[in-house]
Amino acid sequence: MKKGLIFLNGNAPSESVLKNIDFCDKIVVCADGAYDYLSPFCKPDILLGDFDSIREVPTSVKTKKFPVDKDYTDGHLCVLEMTELGVDYVEIYGAFGGRPDHEYANFALLALANSLNIFAVVKGDYDIYFVTKDISLDVNVGCTVSIVPYSDGAHINITKGLKFCADNLTLNKLHFIGMSNTATSDKIFVSVGEGSVLLFVQRR
Repeated sequence: MKKGLIFLNGNAPSESVLKNIDFCDKIVVCADGAYDYLSPFCKPDILLGDFDSIREVPTSVKTKKFPVDKDYTDGHLCVLEMTELGVDYVEIYGAFGGRPDHEYANFALLALANSLNIFAVVKGDYDIYFVTKDISLDVNVGCTVSIVPYSDGAHINITKGLKFCADNLTLNKLHFIGMSNTATSDKIFVSVGEGSVLLFVQRR
């Protein structure tokens, strides 16, 4: 499996998080101003964007510059870049915070990645997964887990390791009953039968 890391220009990950990221043998793509927090820890393979938020564009890093008036967000361009590089698995950092429309667009990158056959996860105080089938995850007992519909409707077949059973549960944009569940085991399982959901898992 070819792995990659994307760094976006939202809220910067903490220094402790950045220090503990395993950059080894991973393709690193950085969006615009995210370079300012990333550069002390890693030299990205590619820096891309319109460069309207970076302090200074480095000369020692491969760059791809796009016009300010472009059709796609920098995050979208990062995911497309990963596809061109043949990446199968991507962790996305810096997706939280900033403008709420940008934050929502960053979460939607998970659906974009899925459509391109890339397994992606947003990393932060919560890890966010885009789920259309089955997923099994190692978690901390007691952490908060929320299942939020991404498609207009979604049907949950079965869940395991959660305090509140969500078996045979239909979710839609008017029915957010999957919020604020709790992990009762160090491993959870969610099976989606129809539609798609965003699975939010508290990291600590």
